[in-house]
Amino acid sequence: MTSNGYVEELRQVGGARVQLLRGGQGPPLLFLHGAAGAGMWLPFLEGLARRFAVYAPAHPGFGRSEDPEWLDAIDDLVHFYLDFLDELGHPKVHLVGLSLGGWIAAELATVCSHRIGRLVLVDAAGIRVDGVNVPDLFLMSPDEAVRTIFADPATAAAIYPPNPTTEELEIILRQRATLARLAWNPYLHNPKLLRRLHRIRVPTLVVWGQEDRLFPLEHARAFQQAIPGAALAVLPGCGHVPPLDRPEDFVRTVTGFLEEA
Repeated sequence: MTSNGYVEELRQVGGARVQLLRGGQGPPLLFLHGAAGAGMWLPFLEGLARRFAVYAPAHPGFGRSEDPEWLDAIDDLVHFYLDFLDELGHPKVHLVGLSLGGWIAAELATVCSHRIGRLVLVDAAGIRVDGVNVPDLFLMSPDEAVRTIFADPATAAAIYPPNPTTEELEIILRQRATLARLAWNPYLHNPKLLRRLHRIRVPTLVVWGQEDRLFPLEHARAFQQAIPGAALAVLPGCGHVPPLDRPEDFVRTVTGFLEEA
């Protein structure tokens, strides 16, 4: 147990040794991070852990998790998380996914809704909307990427070290390479996912930053319309990463939805 109230461990799951952060008590909640949030116990996770038992693994190829040779597409991560759910041993978990993690969560929910209590998709990747431009992260400088992803670049500066250590730099470069392997072509989406979203049979909340410059609000509405009964919460003052831009608003919104009778 760390001084911040969470446990960090390495677990062997589905043919890979993965980094797992966990903390809190209550109904189990599995959080799937975005492309740059692996292995970090951030304030919004601490907020969720006040009401839930939060599990926050680093995807294979991210953080301090192994980069297995079998990992080359999003569906590999979907099947990895099927194994991960079996490893946790809970009949059902709440599932919250951000950006890349939202893509994985949506794909996962189309094939195993019976393992999910409630689903929250946060500025999720994974689909394309006709006529809506999505900027290319792989062509951006670090400064351009920060301005695209965060409503306020100062938020990024407070979270990510300006002068990373050698180990941290190696993780950053490895994560970028993994993201390119998973989501370069087609870029950040699965052409088949949109027409499969109707298979999600659990209460779903789509959470979106009003100022998301990577996936504009049209993507949120497309998810909402494709998932039966889905609700939409748009958070003002947030860009692509509401849990980092406005952690208290995000925790309040998500907790309220997950605890609905």
